[in-house]
Amino acid sequence: MWRDSESDQDFLNFTEVADQIATLATTANLLPISIGVFGTWGTGKSTVIKLVEAQLQKQAGKAGPNTGGSPIIVKFDAWLYQGFDDARAALMEVVASQLIRTAEEKKTFIDKAKSFAGRVNYFRGLGLIADFGIGMALGIPPGLLTRAGSAVSSAVAGSVSEEQYDGLKKDAGEVKRGLSELIKPSEKRTPPTEIESFRREFGELLTGLESTLILFIDNLDRCLPDVAIGTLEAIRLFLFMPRTAFVIAADEDMIRHSVSKHFDDPNASHVRDYLDKVIQVPLRVPQVGSEDLRAYMYSLFVSLEAPDKLDVVQARLMSALQKGWKGESFDRTEIAKLAGDQPELLNKLAIADRLAPMMASAPKIQGNPRIVKRLLNAISLRQLLAANRGMNVDFATLAKLAIFERCTDGPATLALFQLVMEGKDVEKLLLPPDKQKGASPEFPKDWAPHAEFIAQWRAMDPIFDSAAKLRPAVFLSRDVMAPARSRSDLTDSAREAVAALLKVDGINSPVGKSIVDGLKEAERQSVMSALIEAMRDADWSGSVPGIYGALLIAEASPEAKVELKAFASALQPAEIEKGIRYLLKRANILEVK
Repeated sequence: MWRDSESDQDFLNFTEVADQIATLATTANLLPISIGVFGTWGTGKSTVIKLVEAQLQKQAGKAGPNTGGSPIIVKFDAWLYQGFDDARAALMEVVASQLIRTAEEKKTFIDKAKSFAGRVNYFRGLGLIADFGIGMALGIPPGLLTRAGSAVSSAVAGSVSEEQYDGLKKDAGEVKRGLSELIKPSEKRTPPTEIESFRREFGELLTGLESTLILFIDNLDRCLPDVAIGTLEAIRLFLFMPRTAFVIAADEDMIRHSVSKHFDDPNASHVRDYLDKVIQVPLRVPQVGSEDLRAYMYSLFVSLEAPDKLDVVQARLMSALQKGWKGESFDRTEIAKLAGDQPELLNKLAIADRLAPMMASAPKIQGNPRIVKRLLNAISLRQLLAANRGMNVDFATLAKLAIFERCTDGPATLALFQLVMEGKDVEKLLLPPDKQKGASPEFPKDWAPHAEFIAQWRAMDPIFDSAAKLRPAVFLSRDVMAPARSRSDLTDSAREAVAALLKVDGINSPVGKSIVDGLKEAERQSVMSALIEAMRDADWSGSVPGIYGALLIAEASPEAKVELKAFASALQPAEIEKGIRYLLKRANILEVK
């Protein structure tokens, strides 16, 4: 399995985009500059940032005449501070701390760096950072915005009333008096002069250190609108100076939403204008196609099966992707040979070949690298569970089922699982049309919204032609089925039924039948779930408490029977006591050859 986070290795040929960003951020005559790395969740924004950082680290100490000096890299995760600290103040403090470390490393301008940090602390103490972004634009003193509430939002939107304006002026006077009491007269500090001094000292510090500050901001789109916009405003007001570059990774639509919500202005042109002013160079994470996705999965599988060969394989895959416009490609035999000719790896690469076209175009996946990795992790986990239970379930079968789960919905998946467990017409329903014999049966109604996808899915390898072969895989996928209810969630009558049915000692028990007949359908399903949980770790070579009660419920409830059938498919028939095995077979719960 693979770590579910951004990578510092380029599995998707994002290095070209990263190199462009690194060049922009270190070209002196372009500074200051703000660069947006746009993409939806999971497309690789954070990975691009890591690749840019790696490229900048290579350039450290190699500053040329047009590079703006050696880079000082600062990383800021806006989401990390939301709810725990003022993100804007935290941003300033992170920058100041890094400047102190750099000054100490270079043994120069240490006092100026500490003085700069002191100004940040001053702003934090008075709450100025939180309020200056909008307040200074309106001529409203710091401290007022946190108290003015909707009046400020209206002012920003251009719809402030006379009453609201008067209220703001009144509060402004109170805040000014508060400031005069907080600041000693001898210091003669005022917000405008502090900002001017702050920016001047910041610029002098970067010049003295002969460095360019490159600030990476990630996860801004996960923040609440006010936090996201406040962070952007802090950059423009306090930090946007010569020798600075800002790389902001975000979902563009989410930031647009934040702008609209924050300023209470849904006007699309205003939102676009604001974003254009804040982000000078918008770059988008490249769309991942089928060939890119195939290379991505190849890299993932090689990183597990032959990690010592990953660099060699990576070089070949990236070369092929970069020359794809010339028609250059790669195949699994070539890559497997580079990785040491491991049979299991070759099998996984063959599966990647089959999965890539579907995953690149399927709804709810569309080549998203994070989704693909999560799917592969879920499939690997299920295969590991199968091996632990002695079940022979191959990776390709689990992968095809996992794609169905991801690209449809709960009802459609449950309909598929029920078909497999019941075995009725399942081969005709799952085989592609060109392999069917006779007329096709009617599809489950829950499949109708996904008809186009399911048609492609049926033709995808491996072809499903046997319900019996699929049942163990369906059981391993039961995490998408309706979850079993815990004992504490059962109704009183259902809880009493579980206790009684665990003690039933025969399939013909009058008491057991009476209990089941007295349950509502929903209760029967929840009682079945509870009985299965009780039997999960039982010794099946002898008497199993609950099995007769479960069989009685299965006889009365087709839905509950599906759940028992899924559970039984994971059992080893040879290990089940003869009498119980006979009853399970007779009830069409267990198939024994």
